[in-house]
Amino acid sequence: MENSRIGIIGSGSWATAIAKIITDNGRPITWWVRQQSNIDYFAKRHHNPHYLRNTYFDVSNIHFTTSVQALVNQSDIILIAVPSIHIASALEGLESSSLKSKKIISAVKGVIPKYNILLNEYLAKQYNVNLENYFTLLGPSHAEEVAAEQLSYLTFSGLDNNQTKT
Repeated sequence: MENSRIGIIGSGSWATAIAKIITDNGRPITWWVRQQSNIDYFAKRHHNPHYLRNTYFDVSNIHFTTSVQALVNQSDIILIAVPSIHIASALEGLESSSLKSKKIISAVKGVIPKYNILLNEYLAKQYNVNLENYFTLLGPSHAEEVAAEQLSYLTFSGLDNNQTKT
């Protein structure tokens, strides 16, 4: 997974913190942000206009997009970090087979309220995601702590232990 292209869906505090850690480690990302005005602000001021405003980025490692389909097409690993209530709208318009061969990392907390199911079940039903390619990132941490690189505790899990170690 070291040379894999990473895409992040979401632009809240959790997505911002994760993007900060990834880009600070020299990995370029494609980052889906819903509104172009937020992308323009971010590109000009190098920080998220709404969340973790004191967290600055080297935007040369970030390709922003408002198209979730473009992000998926350009990425091998898709990290989803949006509130569970907004999953369906965030993925709206995505072709049903788009995620089939992608590695999916969920940083989503809770169930999808409209369907009363977890993200893995939703993605398997809606997008034919193979659960062997589905991973979760979770833990009792706060985005502010992660972005500031303070000690925190996170768990990364998946069905295939070999893939979770890479």
